[in-house]
Amino acid sequence: MANIKDIAKLAGVSKSTVSRVVSNNGFVKEETRAKIMKVMENLNYRPNMFAKGMRTNRSFSIGILFPDLKNPFFTEWYSIVDTISRERGYLNYICVTDPKGESEEMRIDDLLARSIDGIIIFSYRKDDAFIEKLRKINKLTPILCCDSMFLDSGLSCICADGEKGTYNATQKLIESGNRNIAYIKGKDEFSVVDNRFEGYLKCLADSSLKINDAHIISANFTRGCGYKAAEELMEHSNPPDAIMAATDLMAMGVLDYLNKKNYHIPDDVAVFGYDNLVAAKNTSPPLSTIALPFNEIAEKSINTLIKLIEEDKTDIVVEMFDCELKMRNTTK
Repeated sequence: MANIKDIAKLAGVSKSTVSRVVSNNGFVKEETRAKIMKVMENLNYRPNMFAKGMRTNRSFSIGILFPDLKNPFFTEWYSIVDTISRERGYLNYICVTDPKGESEEMRIDDLLARSIDGIIIFSYRKDDAFIEKLRKINKLTPILCCDSMFLDSGLSCICADGEKGTYNATQKLIESGNRNIAYIKGKDEFSVVDNRFEGYLKCLADSSLKINDAHIISANFTRGCGYKAAEELMEHSNPPDAIMAATDLMAMGVLDYLNKKNYHIPDDVAVFGYDNLVAAKNTSPPLSTIALPFNEIAEKSINTLIKLIEEDKTDIVVEMFDCELKMRNTTK
């Protein structure tokens, strides 16, 4: 098995230079770094992470909490993060909690018991006691949240501006002539998408359009719930001429119902989603949606956490990304 001495000899550099590249600590010319990395690749060299951890007092591992892996949003986000983690020499531990957050604290404790270096959290709810616990943990172990409901919690947070994105989408529907705009939001106990709903309400108010309580449905983010919500909305005595959903998955359920009942989309009913999942452009018809800058948010999240870990900082980093409207065939 190759070692640092072998790499140094083949690259024509000192062992200390190779060590700086392996540990990503200290200045090395880019040309020299590239040469060393090429030799390491040719030799299939893998650093001894246990020994490295003993020297640096780190485990080179990151915990990631997801409330629901059935939601394709999380799997698409993780595919980007996992690539960066591996490139930076970190192993990810995925913990699936639950939508109600009942197992979140237990999972956090499990990760800390394994000397995790940092934690990324997705959650469907905002709980003051849980946030206070996270603040205490953050003093020693960096924590980064990826939901906007954590923006004012005193924790690092990287997320999209869902309120602004939904406001702009609602305005686009109004400009296209829609006036009876329904909204499928999360259930009351799920505060994760509240800011998106607020954007919808604000735009209707600013446009002097009446808010119809019968056109607001609570659901739990599944495609099936989107279907049922559309059924309830369209069977009402005053059905909407547009339906917005807090997630693409629910919007896809809306399309399932409208297609089954032979509605003409978007002439009879326009549909707007949120997330811009890969599947959104393959629906029938292709779904108009509020697109998060997916890659940028995922890359910023993992790179920010690793920076906090490696610089041993307890800084609070907060950044919101603007969304983009992807106008496809479910809107006019």
